[in-house]
Amino acid sequence: MDPAELAAVPVAKDNRENRWAILGVDFEERVVQRLSQEKVVLRPPKGDKEGLREGVAAEFLRGRGNADYAAQLKLKPRLRPAWLGNNLKLRRSFADLVCRTTVRGKAHFRIIDVKATRSARAFHKMQVAFYALLLGAVINENAIVGEIDPEGEIWRIPDDGDAEGDRWQVESFAIEPYKRLVREFCANTLSEIASKPVRPGQDETFFHVYFKCEQCAYLPHCIQAVDRDRPAYLRDVSAVPGLSHEAKRTLISMGGKTVAQLAEMGAGIGRMDGAGWSLSRRAETLIARAQAMRDDKVAPGSESHTFLMPPRTDAALYLAADQDPVDDGLVTLGYLYVRGDVTRQLIKVLPTADRKAEANALVEIFSQLISDLREIDAHNASLPGGPSNPASIFSHIFVYEAAEGVGLQNAVKRHLDDPRVRHGLLDMVRLFPPDEIVPEPEFRGMQHLPATALRSVIEQLFALPVTVSYDLRQVSDALQRNGFIGNAYSPNDLFHRPFSSLLSIDVSRALREGRPGCPTIDQIESDVAARLQATHAAAEWLRSEHRRRIQAGERAMLRLNKQPFRMQATFDPLAVADLDMLRAFELLENRSGLLETMIKLAQPTRVRREAGRAIGPMRLLNVYKYARSVVIFLSAPPDALDDEIAAGAFGLILSNGEPEYVLEPRVWPQISCELLSPKPNDTTNLRRVRVFRPNFESAVFQDMMRRIGEEGWFLDRSFVDLNTAKADNFISFLAQSGAA
Repeated sequence: MDPAELAAVPVAKDNRENRWAILGVDFEERVVQRLSQEKVVLRPPKGDKEGLREGVAAEFLRGRGNADYAAQLKLKPRLRPAWLGNNLKLRRSFADLVCRTTVRGKAHFRIIDVKATRSARAFHKMQVAFYALLLGAVINENAIVGEIDPEGEIWRIPDDGDAEGDRWQVESFAIEPYKRLVREFCANTLSEIASKPVRPGQDETFFHVYFKCEQCAYLPHCIQAVDRDRPAYLRDVSAVPGLSHEAKRTLISMGGKTVAQLAEMGAGIGRMDGAGWSLSRRAETLIARAQAMRDDKVAPGSESHTFLMPPRTDAALYLAADQDPVDDGLVTLGYLYVRGDVTRQLIKVLPTADRKAEANALVEIFSQLISDLREIDAHNASLPGGPSNPASIFSHIFVYEAAEGVGLQNAVKRHLDDPRVRHGLLDMVRLFPPDEIVPEPEFRGMQHLPATALRSVIEQLFALPVTVSYDLRQVSDALQRNGFIGNAYSPNDLFHRPFSSLLSIDVSRALREGRPGCPTIDQIESDVAARLQATHAAAEWLRSEHRRRIQAGERAMLRLNKQPFRMQATFDPLAVADLDMLRAFELLENRSGLLETMIKLAQPTRVRREAGRAIGPMRLLNVYKYARSVVIFLSAPPDALDDEIAAGAFGLILSNGEPEYVLEPRVWPQISCELLSPKPNDTTNLRRVRVFRPNFESAVFQDMMRRIGEEGWFLDRSFVDLNTAKADNFISFLAQSGAA
């Protein structure tokens, strides 16, 4: 639609400069400029937005001249391609780069798209496939002897670089699968989209508002339909968090266009024909959320308990971190320590992309965190009676959003060459040491799940009247409106985002580039402090709700079993700096993998099963004992056919689903098992599991068999790391050789 048509409807549009778009154009310009210094590249005249001139483009496609690449090649065949569908016309399209090579005397053209991103997504590859189809049509109608390369490329920001440089990293991919998807979309879906009427007072286009819409210029138009002030019977069903595009299509076909209509539906909608994977798996959760939005109340969720958070935290340590997607570096790092009446806060704002400043911030924040943990460790070590002493201190680390934890982990990785960061990292490894590399048996064991992302806990236990739970602003506001916390996080206009509370790219780039009107460092510090305080308030509310349920005789809500904090102090860094860095990197990868697995295992059995990561509940049918092993026959539920656990998979554990087994890595070796392949032509839900006889006869396994209840047996995938112990042994050998 042209601007006049949009204004007549009207369709609200944000015409401000989009930082991502500007970033992409600038990155592409620098990449092509550097490529031009190394290869022969045909480019349109500077400032010309019409693309490469047609005569020059034609010569390039016919294989004439010495150019290796053509930039901004206009792809618009004269005739409408057959795959486009009826009643549709093409606008101009420009391929960022086309590489020309000669293979057996024939020209080959490889399509390249330059993207200011750190990961090539499916929609980037679809765009390349669309260009490839257009170029193929141009070649055919002009009788050009040449063909499209079967591989396409995305040139993106390098892993060790940033979007302000001129280096790129190539991601190649097979293009044919994406071409098939484009053909199917253009032949079927696109015609339907184009047929929807959009006129004054009428807009029947299908839309879905969710967090990825933040960079869309038309968000001001669509977001009106999900505004919280809009009554539930008029509020578009997109407002319900966790709803996918396809689930919304299905709901509309069932008469569920609004929040109120979804709230009145039954969970059986997930079992109706055509419900799709997302709706069939999440119907109960989505209805509960719609009801919470309709009533504007915080309501119980689909789960009554969680293993992601401990019930007791005497000393809470909160971390907040903001990432700049351009520099791939931290913009802020905040820490809040709360123990009774003792409160400490430390916040660092990084106005430049200086890596040394980032390392200094990491060292300063984590030094304080480790100092606080050492104080707790010293207190617990001084108490008689060990962990059972009631004066022991329980501690736990919290972030609001898991992305903040990932940002911190990546920041540590970037500075493993800094001795201060390596030492701090190894201190953190002391907190949760891998069993494989701790030599003293008395120090074996770990405190599982050292940190909790509060958003995941709240999402699991409650249905909130919010559009997206990623946004601490919306979540804390809902808790305050319902009287659960005193103060919500309420950012001013400089920091307000529709779907997230983390600093936007506009703020981070304005700060880094020193643009007029950008928030001051003091304002950014205040915003981080407010987020930390709101995170603390949410954690305190969860603990108080847990205590309320216990006092009311209800089932425990927070079920992560943690011991009073003790720091592992027997693991010393290597003296050789380079080897120390290698060991630190290995440990970081090990702990990250284990923590990711533990978080998945801490999810309810229903969630693990629906995600295909677990099989159960299963009923024991028979046990056959052999000399060295035991084969257990189990009957699985019908939906177990959708699981992703294959016969012979590594790291499988058989349990009753209780956290004392599933969430205790020390127990995993005793409940480990092997899933056997089904017998030929077996279409039943029978599962055959082999357990080594010493495991089966162990006290742990026999106790579990005695306690098995109605929940039945569950098969889960645990964490397996075959490399860390070997790498550690080899690094130790190198260190000893160096010392000799």
